[in-house]
Amino acid sequence: MQYHYKEIVLAGLLIAPLAGCENLPYDRETQATAAGGAVGAVAGAALGDSMFETLLGGALGAGAGYLIGAHTDWFSSENNTAEARQAVRNAQNDPATAADVDNSNTADLNSDGFVTTDELIAMEEAGLSEGEIMNRVEATDQVFDITPQQSDQLIAAGVSRRVVNQLETVNREERDRLLSDASVIGRPAE
Repeated sequence: MQYHYKEIVLAGLLIAPLAGCENLPYDRETQATAAGGAVGAVAGAALGDSMFETLLGGALGAGAGYLIGAHTDWFSSENNTAEARQAVRNAQNDPATAADVDNSNTADLNSDGFVTTDELIAMEEAGLSEGEIMNRVEATDQVFDITPQQSDQLIAAGVSRRVVNQLETVNREERDRLLSDASVIGRPAE
């Protein structure tokens, strides 16, 4: 993994002047939250985090590693961080199982607007073919992003490398549009 120290230092330089200012709008906690989110987003992008980790600026902590897909409406939602947090809590506390696969026609097994790593693993454990998994992924109308760590986790759990490699090609044009939209990337995490 190649670290981009220039971006991290730049983020620090951009945020450092705010530390001594007493006349900034909002209270100290709000200022610190905004600064932390900005640094987290810049550092995340520099370190190669997924677009979800980068967009949320660390608001989900390690939990962002569960997210691999999100419905495109999520990016413009006022409650996007809260929704993502809830999806992560669901994945952590009540992971999808092979039995859940029968109750859904898409890869979003619990219909919460996100696809998480446990849902892909559940489809593999249910014995779905690569084609069936990809059909369900495409049926979500979500955009996908996957980190090398998520890729390794999914492959170690038995999800085929072919499925893992195809995830980011689903709705690729929409994904690229969202990543280039300043109103999405420039918006601070809640």
